[in-house]
Parts: sequence; C-alpha cells; structure tokens
Amino acid sequence: MSNFSRRQVLGGAAGLAAASFIGTGRSAFAATRKLIVTEPGHSVDSLPFYVGIRKGYYKEVGLDIQLVTSEGGGKAMAAVQSGNADSYIGGPEHIAFADIKGGQPINAVVALSNRANSFVCARTGVSVDPAKPFAQNIKGKKIAVGTRGATDNSVLLYLLKRDGLDPRTDVVMLEIETSAGRIAAMKNGQADMAMVFEPFISQGVKSGIWQEPFASMPKELGLFSWTTVNLPEKTIKADPELAKAIVAATKKSLELIFADEAEMRAIAAEEFPTLPKDDLDAIMTRARDNDMWQRDGSMPQEAWTKLESILTISGMIKQDVPYKQIFDPSFL
Repeated sequence: MSNFSRRQVLGGAAGLAAASFIGTGRSAFAATRKLIVTEPGHSVDSLPFYVGIRKGYYKEVGLDIQLVTSEGGGKAMAAVQSGNADSYIGGPEHIAFADIKGGQPINAVVALSNRANSFVCARTGVSVDPAKPFAQNIKGKKIAVGTRGATDNSVLLYLLKRDGLDPRTDVVMLEIETSAGRIAAMKNGQADMAMVFEPFISQGVKSGIWQEPFASMPKELGLFSWTTVNLPEKTIKADPELAKAIVAATKKSLELIFADEAEMRAIAAEEFPTLPKDDLDAIMTRARDNDMWQRDGSMPQEAWTKLESILTISGMIKQDVPYKQIFDPSFL
C-alpha cells in the first residue's frame, strides 16, 4: 500500500479440516514448488505469512516461498501482472485498480488483516482528549498525512466526510509523501498531528516528538480490508490445489498467532531484528489490542465495502467493483 492493516474464532471443525490438509498436502505436488511472492513492505500486519515461512507450514504443503519486498502495493501487484511473481500479499484495492484498468484478474484467497494499521498522534504539547469524538480533537488542526492516493490520505478524507467536516476549511491537510517528511513536520512544529503507523509511533513517543495515539483507525473504521494473499484468477482455475495449499498453511499460521503469543513474539523478533526489543514489544501489543490479524482468514463483505467507500470518496475509483471480484472464499 502507499504509506497506508478482526475476527471470528476459528471453529474446531474448520481447524481440524485445515490440519488434515496440512498433513497430506505435499502429495498434491510431485516436488517442492517455488512460489515467488511480492510484498509492498515488511510489515507487522503480514506477520502471519512470515510465521508460515519460518515454521515451515508452506513447505509442509510443498511450497518453497521466495518473498520479495518491493516499494508500494502497486509495484507488488505489477510484478504479478507482468508474470515476474506468482502472488502478492498486500492491499486488495490493487485488485480493483487492475480490474478497472482491464488488467489480469486477481483474487484474494485468504486475509491476514481486516483492520487499517494506522493511528493519529498529537505532537507533544498539543492538547487532545482521547475520550472525545475524533472530530472534536482534529477540528482546526494541521494534520500531516500522505499525499493524495495514499491510503491514509483517503482514510482521513473519509473520516472528515463521516463527521461532517470540510477538508478545506475545518482542518489543514499537510500532504507529505514520505514518513520521514511527516515526522520532520511534527518535530519542527509545522504539524499538530500526524497519521502514522508502527514502528514510527513507538519511536516518536520515545523521542518525545508526539504523544501516544489518541485515535485508532482499527477502532474508528472497524472491519476494513487491509492485507490479503492474492493469486491470479487463471492460476486458481488451473491449479486449485495450489490455492488450497496456500490457504491451509496461512490459516495454520494465523492460528499460531493467537494460540502461542510467546512464539509469535519470538518470530517477530527474528523478522524485525533491527528494532529495539521495547519498540517491538509495543508494536506487538498495539497490534493485538487493535485486533490486527484475522484469525479465520476470511475477508467479510463489510470489510471490502468500507474500503471501497473510502476509495470512492478519495476519487481513486469511480465505479463499483463487486466483492466477488475481489475475494474468493471457496478455499477457506
């Protein structure tokens, strides 16, 4: 995604079915199959996918995942469109963009996160009250946010419209392309608030640039399609066993996230080795407290409807893209 992710408990029968497939999935492949998967950035909302790689769950179903980190969700999707990658993990809005432009049809087959991984922090010294409505805290403020088209920009426009605020007169949207630029604007006092995400939240709080978030987008927006595992439709039709294997291994990874917090945190430390332990602990706690991961792997229609509304309000799309063109639940 540009600079821009819950949950139903996995039923025993569903978990047993997934485990059964995991145990026998390798027979679907004559040999381990290499699968190139792109991602727009190495992010906590994608942690379940990294768990599956490190725990060998994908290997158990005959898949050798080669993960490639690109810059931005558009590039991750473009690699799949061009045939340079087999799959991508990232925002399902790129499926809609491709559909509208007449690109190769892509489907999300399992969700990692149905929450927007974004928060609003006030600069140190700026008065806010987390108990007050979002609109009251932001009215009249200068807010550092991504440029038009970035998901956080679209989310802010959506919330302003929801709360009856005019983005031209009730707030000042400081559109800054990079996270570093938004941090600088807060540090220099040019912005009163910023829409940010981890690890910048913890680092900004620790350095005294801003306060703990007063607004959580997971809580403000509720269900919201954020991060999915996506395959070309032609691949799904030609090789449904591949899709079935990916979904089964991913669901097993999601289950570990919820069943074993200590191991989840240990794997996160391996995936993000440069982050100080206290920063990573804060990130993991924030993700857990804000229902970041989707335990059953589903992407409810409500989650797509919310994202589509935000994309429409921001002008990113101008026509309806049906849920059935975005998410294929048949392998869950």
